[in-house]
Amino acid sequence: LPPKFQHNQVDQDQLRVGVLGEEGIMVDMTRYVKLPPSELLRLQADRAESGAKIAEVGFDPETGEWYYLTMRPDKIASNHISTVLGTLLELAESLGTNELRYRMSVRGGRDTYRKDIRSMQKQLLDFQRKKNNQGK
Repeated sequence: LPPKFQHNQVDQDQLRVGVLGEEGIMVDMTRYVKLPPSELLRLQADRAESGAKIAEVGFDPETGEWYYLTMRPDKIASNHISTVLGTLLELAESLGTNELRYRMSVRGGRDTYRKDIRSMQKQLLDFQRKKNNQGK
């Protein structure tokens, strides 16, 4: 989306994020995607250099932060809302690399990932308690 106009001035620090909705209407997603200042500076520098209007960003579910990946001069339109919502649903499920590798390694049997994670977390807690008691 173009920069937001406020009091006849362009807010240069605000990244405007839009996705393509039904019937070609742009859906403003700006309030959902906030890049840290360092990432925003990288994006702005790349945008000035490339002249591209579409950027690719990612989200780190462990830190809860968005990050800039690259400008996309090969794209003429932003992603459709259905693509964006699908990606957000995947992020909401927080399927990380290790979980995906674990789940893909299950052969034939039942996937017990969540149960195994709870068991490992209990073991980690027990380990930490023992470690704390040794220091007394």
